[in-house]
Amino acid sequence: MKISRRGFLAGSASVTATLGGAKLGFAAVASKSPASRRTLVYLFLRGGIDGLNLVIPRTGVQRTEYENKRPNIVVPTDHMHDLNGAFGLHGSCDGLKSLYDSGRLAFIHAVGMPEGQSSRSHFESQEMYELGTPGNTSTTTGWLARHMNTSPHIASDALIPSLATTASKPTSLRGDLRAMSLDDASSFHPNSGRYGDEHLRALEKIYDGNSSLDHAVQNSLDMIDLLEQIDITVPDSYPNTGLGDDLGLVAGMIKENVGLQVATVDNGGWDTHNGQGNNGGGYFATHVGDLSAAIKAFVDDLESAGRLDDVVLVVHSEFGRRVRENGNQGTDHGTAHPMMVTGGKVLGGQIYGSFPGLRDADLYLNTDLRMTTDFRQALCDVVGNFLLNPNLATVFPGYTGPKSIGLFDTNAIFANGFE
Repeated sequence: MKISRRGFLAGSASVTATLGGAKLGFAAVASKSPASRRTLVYLFLRGGIDGLNLVIPRTGVQRTEYENKRPNIVVPTDHMHDLNGAFGLHGSCDGLKSLYDSGRLAFIHAVGMPEGQSSRSHFESQEMYELGTPGNTSTTTGWLARHMNTSPHIASDALIPSLATTASKPTSLRGDLRAMSLDDASSFHPNSGRYGDEHLRALEKIYDGNSSLDHAVQNSLDMIDLLEQIDITVPDSYPNTGLGDDLGLVAGMIKENVGLQVATVDNGGWDTHNGQGNNGGGYFATHVGDLSAAIKAFVDDLESAGRLDDVVLVVHSEFGRRVRENGNQGTDHGTAHPMMVTGGKVLGGQIYGSFPGLRDADLYLNTDLRMTTDFRQALCDVVGNFLLNPNLATVFPGYTGPKSIGLFDTNAIFANGFE
């Protein structure tokens, strides 16, 4: 897949504000500030992933409880990869297991919001996670936007400091006026078809005034002209899926050195109320296998380009599933779930956090995996200790808990800065 200018959409009126309205050549970004080389990629799994069938109890009382509560959708021990003895990884996740074994992937089990502030509603839970304010959906900006607006390390010459691989900005980027949204190439009407270039030039003539709308269109056209010089080819190593294309595109933008510091990616299909599959197979196995293959391809791509140390990928969802299977051989909306973090500087090969247990007395509301790690603790670790943004109280207002979970060798990172 090749993405050129016809694949780009201006995410806001000021997306090209740093260009000053000038038609710059792509060579203008050849010299980058080291600050612009670090990138956080935030992959959100829409629908609520069944984390207990991803990172699975293997032994002891937890295994017994797991098997008793999920008699039809249980993942057998011979269809999982051993992670640390106590837990296994779904057998379809060969790519994730390889990253884990090489020390580049970490799991954090039982991540969630504080008790009493979570929600089993897709909309409410996604909003609160992306706003970074559990229990409050009225916050006006997203946590990634607050990071972008407060970080001292956003390069002044960054052409695309933040990117969403969707038709519109997600809630996490709400309030970031520089964010660009990127949808499928075929959906970009102004430059598609026989009269694409003529259409763009006609827009230049129509919007040649001084109003805010004129400036918005002019800036968007400037960016389109600039991006015409970018030609990103997603390697064949990526799976032929929407997620593979999105992660391949993000990797391509990182390698083009356009100053990308934050990118968001969405992946749906995780609302498995029925027919998840049994004996380690079926729908969930296929879906999680696609996820694993796309993440592995992304990491391998950046590693081969010498850029993996500059990137952290965080994988998150709006909630996990209930511990007990339902009557349709699926699972209903739950609470805590595992988070994944991968990258060259991640201290991987281990499972962080504490597992609360699956006995009836251990469950939240007698149905859900109980939260033991506040999601903001893990994200503070990434924002503060990888992206080196000290303004964590602004990025996550009201959060007073620990600011690290141990994902990085902070002595090494702070010693080297952004080099």
